[in-house]
Amino acid sequence: MPMDERTKATVRTLLDRHPRGYVAEATGFSVTNTAAGLFRLLVLSILAGDGVPSDTSVEATRALLSEHWDSAPEMAKADENELADVLKESGYDRPRDAARRLAEATRLVLDRYDGDLQQLRDAAGGDAGRLRDLLGEILGMDDAGRTVFLREAQMFWPEAGPFVDDRAAKAAKRLGLPSDPGELLEDVARGGGEETLSWLVGALALTDARDEYDDVRRKVEAGTR
Repeated sequence: MPMDERTKATVRTLLDRHPRGYVAEATGFSVTNTAAGLFRLLVLSILAGDGVPSDTSVEATRALLSEHWDSAPEMAKADENELADVLKESGYDRPRDAARRLAEATRLVLDRYDGDLQQLRDAAGGDAGRLRDLLGEILGMDDAGRTVFLREAQMFWPEAGPFVDDRAAKAAKRLGLPSDPGELLEDVARGGGEETLSWLVGALALTDARDEYDDVRRKVEAGTR
């Protein structure tokens, strides 16, 4: 169905505010469809205690990446004590538990997928359920972690979507957009496909996490007068 003017203005406003997707906006690093890019996303996903990573988990991810532990082979060079020290310095809660999760996740990614989560995707064979199950076999990739990962990965891996997490669905409803993933992709993000959907879902999740509803509505009203 064609978008009405208010829907177009809402989508424009959301993408103008948060044009690069959730992770890029929140952390400052871009998500890329490479072994290193997917591993960086995995690290944030493991440290996130919610489908919307806290400031603490974002800072912890940045701290680890600043040590150049930005791929599975590089993180494997650090022992758990080194990981825990950096996490503790960044203010992350229970740093030793997190360090153990990261170390075990890194070993699995190296041993099973040669350090490249593209191989995990290949192993799933295009099956979305299998993809979620394989991600869940990585220590620390609980529902929250998979939410963070899949919200971004769907721009590269179409079989991962259309994926709209609970926060994004809540924001979509409050702003008058479809909350159903298929509808959001076909009626709103069409033309841009999975990439635009991923960015839009990230913008919606950020809008809810930061309670930006009033600002978004004001800009939409101004744009439709």
